Order: sequence, then C-alpha cells, then structure tokens
Amino acid sequence: MKPAGIPIFLAHTAIIGLAVIGLSTPGKAGSERGHNPANTISSEPDHPDSFRHFAPELPAMKARVPAVNTEFGLHVSEIEPGLFFLTDFIYQSAFLVTDEGIVVFDAPPSFGERHRMAIEMSAPGIPITHFILSHKHADHNGGGHAFADIEGLTVIGAQATADSLAANPLRGVLTPTETFEDALSLSVGGVPVELQTANFHANDTDVMIHLPQQKFLMAIDTITPGEAPFMNFGATSNLEGYLTNFETFLSYDFEHFLSGHVSVLGNRQDVETARDYAFDVRDTVYGLWPDFLDRFNAKMELTGFANGNLAYRMTMEEVRDECTDQIIDRWEDKLSVVDLWADSHCETVVLHAIMH
Repeated sequence: MKPAGIPIFLAHTAIIGLAVIGLSTPGKAGSERGHNPANTISSEPDHPDSFRHFAPELPAMKARVPAVNTEFGLHVSEIEPGLFFLTDFIYQSAFLVTDEGIVVFDAPPSFGERHRMAIEMSAPGIPITHFILSHKHADHNGGGHAFADIEGLTVIGAQATADSLAANPLRGVLTPTETFEDALSLSVGGVPVELQTANFHANDTDVMIHLPQQKFLMAIDTITPGEAPFMNFGATSNLEGYLTNFETFLSYDFEHFLSGHVSVLGNRQDVETARDYAFDVRDTVYGLWPDFLDRFNAKMELTGFANGNLAYRMTMEEVRDECTDQIIDRWEDKLSVVDLWADSHCETVVLHAIMH
C-alpha cells in the first residue's frame, strides 16, 4: 500500500518546512499518558515532559543482556566454534579464528585498545590477517586505527566504500587494500565468508557479512534486538531500502544476527519482529494519509490562511502523533523503548510519504 501523491505546491511547502519539522508541539500522541513523547525530554522530575514518563526496558529484554566477563569491561563469547561476539554494551563486533589467521569484522572506536586485548585473550598468538568493513561510518569502524600497525593486513571493503573514503577520509577508519563491486566470496583457513552489498543505511553502500557454516549474518545499523529501532529507523538514509532488505536478510540461513548496537546478539525472530514493527509503522501512516489534504485545509482555516508553512507543519505533526499513539499502544509490551523512538519512526514515514 502506498499513499496517494499530494499537489506539487504542497510538496514545495513541505520542503521549505523540513528545517523545523523536528521541533515538536503537543499533539495526540501520549494524550492518555499525560505527555507527548515527541517533545524535548526534560531532566526535571516534575516537568510535564520529564524522563520519568518513559517506560523502563522490558524485563525480557534486560534478561538477554550479557554480563561483563573480562577485566577490561567487554563481554566476549564464542557463539560458534572459532566465532567470537564482543560488545561494550553500546556497540558490537565479531571476529573469526581460523587455521590461517583471524578475521575482524568492524572496529568501533569505543572498544579502543580493548579490541586487540579481547582477540589476544581468546586466540593467543594467532595472527590477525583480515579486516572486513561493513560500511565506512566512523562509529563502527573508527577503531580501525588499533589494527593499522599489522603488517600485511588485508583490509576488505566495497568499492563504493573505498571511493567514499578516498573523497572523505574518516579518522581511524582503515582504507581498503582489496575491494569488490557487488559481491565477494572468500575462504580464510577453509572457512567461507560471503560478502554482499546492499543499501539499507549508509549513503554509499552497506555490506552484509554471512558465514554460512556458523549460520551468522551481520548487517549493521538495521535492528536493535529486543528494542524498537534507533531514531529514524537507525538514522537510515534510504527508507525504501531499509524496508525492502528485511526480505533479503530472511532469505539467508542464519541463527545469529549481529546488528552493531546495544549488547544483545540477535536471532531470526528478532529480525522478523523488527520487520513487523517497521511495516506496522509504514501501514499506520499510510492508513492516515487519505485525509491529509482535508487536515491541511482545516489547519489553513484555523490559522486564517496566514501561514501555509505553519499549517503544513501542524498537519504533519498531527499525522505523526496519531501514528505514534497507535504504535506505542500496539508495541509497548513487545519491544523496549517504543515510547522513546516511535515518534521519529512515524515522522520518517510521513516525510517519505510526502516525497514519494
């Protein structure tokens, strides 16, 4: 289902108003809760928009959080023979130990020197031979500098990533020494590693990393297992790609899904749940869309036809807030932090509906 288009003059009005769409006004969302979750969150306990109005994380989510099991503050676990998962409880990464050497998948800068410490602790004396970039963003790969001193290290990235880094180098992100266009199959120590480009988040390209023997799939900045996605669906620059790629993810045979954020390693059910949530947000906005022009005309009358931008913003926020209210009601008992991010998800779809 796709919403009908809107007249071009309204689209122009929307474009002009984009700079202010994030500045929220009270609306329907959260009316039964006594606050609008789209408003700026106050640190004052008694403020109408206090942080105290937001729900705690669900017990089922908290029960999945792994424990710190190193002296340097990381969690490190061998999830399949030779395949290690590590997290600092904000970011995630993995590495693969083979007979030929170790393959590192991403290096968040928050890990710092602890990344190498975790590898040495888990596989002492085995050389690090390969480093694979899921994408170029510094928050996931700005820790690459910790591996820059390894002589002969093979750094693999998509050609689009290499081109983007050449035009705009990012501090700490390693430059690929080997590139590929769309897909690459390699074997390290007899262990197959499958790489495939996609477009679900980064503005140049993303790389899905699949280890078929370990039933492991890595797709960064997609879902947050047990939680609603981060703001604006993981700050995606491509909503259509974000939604479409759920089918792609689920076409793989995997049991472990590494998405790059928070502390929980995902699974197939997490991907299916995230898909259902995202499509529910989309369908909710599209369900509200047929009367968008009627809403806009009502706001124009309310404002005395004196400010089209104001009327348009009010209309967009009204649709966003009604969507948010519905999504929170349906999902707050299924996923954590829905009340924290649902307004941004609804707003993302509202903007997408206007432009598409």
